[in-house]
Amino acid sequence: MRIFPPVLACAVILVTTSNPEAPITTILSAAPAHPGISHAPGAPITPTAPGTPITPRTPTAALAPGAEKTPNAKSTTDDVHWSTASWSDVLARAKAENRHVFVDFYATWCGPCKRLDKITYRNARVKEFLNSTVPVKYDAEKGVGLELARKYRVAAYPTLIVIAPDGKEVDRSLGYLEPEEFLTTMKKFVSGVETVRWYENKLKESPNSIEVLRTLGDKYVDAGRANDAERVLSRVLELDATATADTRAKTFYQLGEVNYTRGVYERARNRFLRVVTEFPSSKWYEPAVKRLAYTEYKLDHETAAVDRMESLIDRHPDDVSTLNAFAWFCAQRKIGLDRALPVAIRAAEKSGRDPGVLDTLAEVHFARGEYDKAIAVEKEASAKQPADTYLKDQIKKYRTARGKASSRASNG
Repeated sequence: MRIFPPVLACAVILVTTSNPEAPITTILSAAPAHPGISHAPGAPITPTAPGTPITPRTPTAALAPGAEKTPNAKSTTDDVHWSTASWSDVLARAKAENRHVFVDFYATWCGPCKRLDKITYRNARVKEFLNSTVPVKYDAEKGVGLELARKYRVAAYPTLIVIAPDGKEVDRSLGYLEPEEFLTTMKKFVSGVETVRWYENKLKESPNSIEVLRTLGDKYVDAGRANDAERVLSRVLELDATATADTRAKTFYQLGEVNYTRGVYERARNRFLRVVTEFPSSKWYEPAVKRLAYTEYKLDHETAAVDRMESLIDRHPDDVSTLNAFAWFCAQRKIGLDRALPVAIRAAEKSGRDPGVLDTLAEVHFARGEYDKAIAVEKEASAKQPADTYLKDQIKKYRTARGKASSRASNG
């Protein structure tokens, strides 16, 4: 499970996911990324500036001055009229009223998402801006939210998307934004400035501009436009022969990422290997090692996958995040479990038995078929965070599995 330090964003250790093949985006410490991002299970990590904090999944109520309450508006203490209408009605309203749609894709366990609610969305000017749009929030892991998140290729939380009155996406921002940065970014989007289309037009004017190519490539990666990202970022490598090692490493990493997203795993593996072998001192080295582990697993190289992840423990033998990430990686794929168990136990002890790390230990026991131990550890985690429904659901999952195993044994 991801655990969050007391900082702006959560430098996630591990993301909770039911998908055993979820890529490294599921591990917050997996790669340099946007500040305050939580990565969606099964989605590729979106790299940006190395060293910035990241994360993984919550909305809020009365009307802003002068704002008119509509039947589809959900009034909260934060005065933002989050629409509860159907998606088709949201788009219809935006078109009829000539407004942009503001969409916040969140997850209930996402630290930066909660921070948006507690800080950014409580700002008076932010509330005024949001109420000038048709604002809507979706839990990207449930119901309609899950369907829309897939449609819009949401790979991290929070993902904030601005949609034009005609229903077309204008641009998106990934991660937590402070109020002023939020307003600056969103107002540019609404005005059509520094958006994907804006940079595409700039590229037509200056087709060899490395700065424009890089920025556009980043935006394509954020938007999950793998083919466009591959085309633009490959051009960057051709043109920018004098780029620093970190810059070239980042580009190779992004190219590996977009190929992974497209399912071209051999090519993705080669891109990540370029980072690992040619740029061992780069900030992108460790993210590439982690990504290699995910890619090796996709290629059915299970031992190589475990070896790759475990190699980072040699670099950081006492780092809880590294220990936890390795244990979770193995647990979710049911590989290397004999190696994962002692690491998970060590991570739990070094973390002071943090609930998130205990959840990882419980998952390792669960993957090993040790249901009683999994339940006991998860109960300990839940006792420390009694309001966390995820932990309670985990206990139910383990009990159900234990019951089925007992039934099979009785019938066998």
